Amino acid sequence: MALREDQIQRYSRQILLREVGGRGQARLLEAVIVVEGQSDALDVAVAYLAASGTPLREARPTARAGFLEGATLGDFSVDAVARPEAPARGWLGPLTQGPGAPTTCFRVGVASGLVVGVPAHAPWPTEAGAVVEAEPVTVGALAALVVQRFVLGLEAGLVTVRAADGQWQRS
Repeated sequence: MALREDQIQRYSRQILLREVGGRGQARLLEAVIVVEGQSDALDVAVAYLAASGTPLREARPTARAGFLEGATLGDFSVDAVARPEAPARGWLGPLTQGPGAPTTCFRVGVASGLVVGVPAHAPWPTEAGAVVEAEPVTVGALAALVVQRFVLGLEAGLVTVRAADGQWQRS
C-alpha cells in the first residue's frame, strides 16, 4: 500500500520512528482492530489507535463516555473508520472477555492495572494475577502500544504489563 501525501504528513511522527517507518505505517493503516466493551482505559486506547490511523470496528455499538463522549472515530483520523468488509486483524477489549474474543491474529485485554496481549496461536492466560488500580490514561496508552507492537510484528508471544509496587513491569 502506498501512502498518500496527506497520510505522510498526518503520520510523519510515527513514520520517522525506526520501528515504524513507511511500511509499518502502511501496516497500521491496513490492520482492522475489533473493539469490544467500555472502560476509561479502553477509551484511551481507542483514541490513541484512531489517532495513529489504525482502523477500528466496534463489535457491538457502545456509548463511549468521558472525553470520547460524542466523538466519532473519524474525529481522530479519517483512516480510523474500518470498512465493514475488511477482515479483522486483532481484538481489543476487557481482560475478562479474552477467551471468548473473536479468533484473530492477536487479542489484547485491558483491566484497570493490567494489559495482556496474546497472539492467536497462544492460549489466553488462566491466571492474570493480582490487579492493582492504575490510572486509565496510562493503562490505555500501554494497551494501544501493545496492539501496535503486534500489528508491526514486534511481538510474537504473550505480553503482560502490570502495575506492581508503584512500577510498571513487563513479564
